[in-house]
Amino acid sequence: MRDLGVDPAEVAAEAGIDLALLADQESQIPFRAACLLARIAAERTGCDHIGLLVAAREGSDTRSIGAVGALMRNAPTLGRALLDICENHHRYVRGGVPYLVARDDSAWLGYSIYENTGASVDHFQVGALAVGLSMAKELCGARPDEVLLSRKAPADPQPYRQFFRAPVTFDADQSALVFSRATLALPVVRADPAKRRALETQVRDYWAVDLPNISDQVVRLLRPRVLFMDDRLASVANALAMHPRVLERALQAEGTSFRALLKQTQIDVAKRLMTGTRLSITAIGAALGYADTSAFSNAFRRMTGQSPRAWRAGNF
Repeated sequence: MRDLGVDPAEVAAEAGIDLALLADQESQIPFRAACLLARIAAERTGCDHIGLLVAAREGSDTRSIGAVGALMRNAPTLGRALLDICENHHRYVRGGVPYLVARDDSAWLGYSIYENTGASVDHFQVGALAVGLSMAKELCGARPDEVLLSRKAPADPQPYRQFFRAPVTFDADQSALVFSRATLALPVVRADPAKRRALETQVRDYWAVDLPNISDQVVRLLRPRVLFMDDRLASVANALAMHPRVLERALQAEGTSFRALLKQTQIDVAKRLMTGTRLSITAIGAALGYADTSAFSNAFRRMTGQSPRAWRAGNF
């Protein structure tokens, strides 16, 4: 922000953040405030791609996330390193979730925001994806074949193409780096298996006391899965190493159910796509696995009391 002629203290104050907190790597700030900070910074500087500038600066790599970053640097392959950040991300952030999905010959490293921030999340989400690319380049020099961004195209898309050095598709149904599946098998440069084993124990023991509740864990898993049609109870329970019936009982104890969380997640993703992109209602319904627009509209109306078209008209 200083490089762009803006006082960061003023921007931080507007976002409700004490600027001193950002100097301490162990500090935590509300997720909503982080998204708001990114949006206000872009508005004040007039720089739509400020998230890319942040990711390009020194320090936006695995060394910024402590022990988990060290775990990534000593992973046997890029795929295992990316899973490390996906599996441990909630140690650092509650409100957004990275994911890695491999299908056929392609792999998607994506970032999805599930918390209702009350503000635009475009800049934060793009910044998170840009950091993911910086980490992939650091670990083994990998670059994506394509970049998907679930946001409207900016007035000048060239900085995005220059940063990612790959075709960039705006108005996509997800924000993700698309690699060839073979890229996940690339070895991490200078990885040390002995260090890896020690770090696995360190991270596991530290993390055991800081798990989100079951509902939050399910939502984090469901957020990307609803776009890949992998949102069955059995699949999510398996990811949590739980029997489906045990998972359902745990959710009931928290006052909810798997079906309720799934339906809410589908509607939340639909809302995000309706406000953040120019995708048609039909395309959004199809992305979420609905057989036709009518089925999607009926489900949306049951959850919100409005048709998707009416809701979008009031929020776009």
